[in-house]
Amino acid sequence: MKTARPQRGVVARTENKIKRRQNILAQARSMIANDGYGAFTLAELASKAQVTVPTIHNLIGNKTDVCRQLVVDMVERIEKVLLGHEFEDPITSSEAFIDSLLELYASDEDFYKAAFVLGEKEKLFEHELSTGIFNTALKLAYKVCCDAKEQGYLEGRIESWTMADNLFANQRLARHDWVNGYIDLTEYRKQVLTGMFMTFAADAKSDFRERLIKKIKEI
Repeated sequence: MKTARPQRGVVARTENKIKRRQNILAQARSMIANDGYGAFTLAELASKAQVTVPTIHNLIGNKTDVCRQLVVDMVERIEKVLLGHEFEDPITSSEAFIDSLLELYASDEDFYKAAFVLGEKEKLFEHELSTGIFNTALKLAYKVCCDAKEQGYLEGRIESWTMADNLFANQRLARHDWVNGYIDLTEYRKQVLTGMFMTFAADAKSDFRERLIKKIKEI
């Protein structure tokens, strides 16, 4: 027995809901990037998205829910970048990671800055969470350190989790300075790579340490 096809009207309504939801989030993203979280209201969002406030509540939720969804979307994009590279060597992997990440940030810099502030405000980046962007980044850093040891780049005198913590801290500090307007993305890259290469150098075998020192001088 063949399953009955959904009526066209039902499909059309579902597609319309998805489009309206996407439009609402796109408008919210633009508003927060341009005007900041403080100036963001559901009434203004409804006006720009050409819907009613109750429609926003039905499709997404309240102001906090809208902002939370924007941060979740951002985290998903960043996680794709974090997980999108295979290990080659510590230098190549570090450069590929930071260049891909900064390319993403540069695509909508004001929004990503605002979204990180929102994420911190809503406590979506808590380090205690077993999942999420920070935990994913830390696990990736740990894997890079383990792979580097296995392939003979590092001596293994420093525990991999200790090195991973330092790699993660370098990126987080630079991100904090960028979000708060102290540095631009060019300086962000310089700070992260310098810190990462110095961390690797602390446990690098002699020939690889020389490569790292040369790279640091070139940054």
